[in-house]
Amino acid sequence: MKKKIIYVTVVLTLIILIFFINKQTPVRFIWKPTYSTKDKQPYGAYAFDKILETSWEKDYIHTHQRIIDLEENNELEGKNLLIVTESFYLSNDEIGALLEFVKRGGNALIVAKYYIPDFCEKLGFRVSYETKFDISLDKKHEESFDTLRFNSPFFQQKSYQFPSAITPAYFYLQKEQRRDSVFVIAKNQEKHPVMIGFPMKKGNLILFCNPLVFTNYGILNGGNNGFIGSALAFVKDKPLIRSEYYHSGYYSDSKKSSSPLSHVMSQRSLKWALYVTFFTIALFMIFTAKRKQKPIPVVKPPPNKILDFVRSIASLYLHKNNNSDIIHKKYIYWADSLKHKYGLDIINEKHNADFFERFASKTGQSTSSIQELFRYLDEIYEDTRVSDDRMMKLITQMKKIK
Repeated sequence: MKKKIIYVTVVLTLIILIFFINKQTPVRFIWKPTYSTKDKQPYGAYAFDKILETSWEKDYIHTHQRIIDLEENNELEGKNLLIVTESFYLSNDEIGALLEFVKRGGNALIVAKYYIPDFCEKLGFRVSYETKFDISLDKKHEESFDTLRFNSPFFQQKSYQFPSAITPAYFYLQKEQRRDSVFVIAKNQEKHPVMIGFPMKKGNLILFCNPLVFTNYGILNGGNNGFIGSALAFVKDKPLIRSEYYHSGYYSDSKKSSSPLSHVMSQRSLKWALYVTFFTIALFMIFTAKRKQKPIPVVKPPPNKILDFVRSIASLYLHKNNNSDIIHKKYIYWADSLKHKYGLDIINEKHNADFFERFASKTGQSTSSIQELFRYLDEIYEDTRVSDDRMMKLITQMKKIK
């Protein structure tokens, strides 16, 4: 009884002590750009996402797929695209997919501070910075503001003031750029373009180089929502699909752990709650380590007869020598695993040239070897007798592709 009283007293004292320590500690913000729709820190995009969910007239869709995957799955058809990220790095195939989407009539708004050089060279621009800045926004930067204004007569000629720390970047256009190939949408107070557009056949590609404006700090800092609303006007005519693949949580920091424990350790209150829990468990183990009951007798577990069952089934197939049936069952299991891993439905899809090329690109095999394998498998459906050597060869080829 005395031990229990000591145990409860220590736990309650610890909880009260931690409560008063945390109550006196000032709130600490994490000034790290994530652009995550679930991040409520200054440089998250929780507020921006909630505003779009409640005010967007058309459908507002989240996705974590690449542009090229959205194009292949035909998910961009009839929609506009929005990407908000720190670094917009993508492959040449993705650049081609993005430009092809725009040319077909889609509008894309890309908000990023860094762009891959191939993308900049292809469109004829680069991003420059006026000054070096501290991402944590010290007093110097809080007192310094930059004025952004739209250059188009279709928008209200209103000035928007943002802290200079979140608007340091501007575009530099090459001199050989034709006026009909690019237009300046917005400028900063130094008359440098910060938002530009590239008309491409039926659609428009819009670029903005200060993504921190779209974060919680940028949106909730003064009456600047009008600037963001005007910037989104280029993609308001259709349902909006927002790809979060390229922002820091899914692309730049892809090597970072996304487990629940890492999230708990990143939050100060949850981390301390976890420490208290571990300490309480340790105290409980110390005070209750003494055995309070008789030893539990060891019960022998029932024998595992799964191996005997497998041997019986194997003997049955060996006795019947029905290799064709074995390959058919292996084919069904193989088809299910490929469908879950690569999204390939080899049972219902037609085995044509397009199917073989897509199958080869996703599995890393040559098209000829894939065609040869499926030719053998299709022949088995018409042939009831299959030799052991041929059966083992086909099953080995299926395992290699998996």
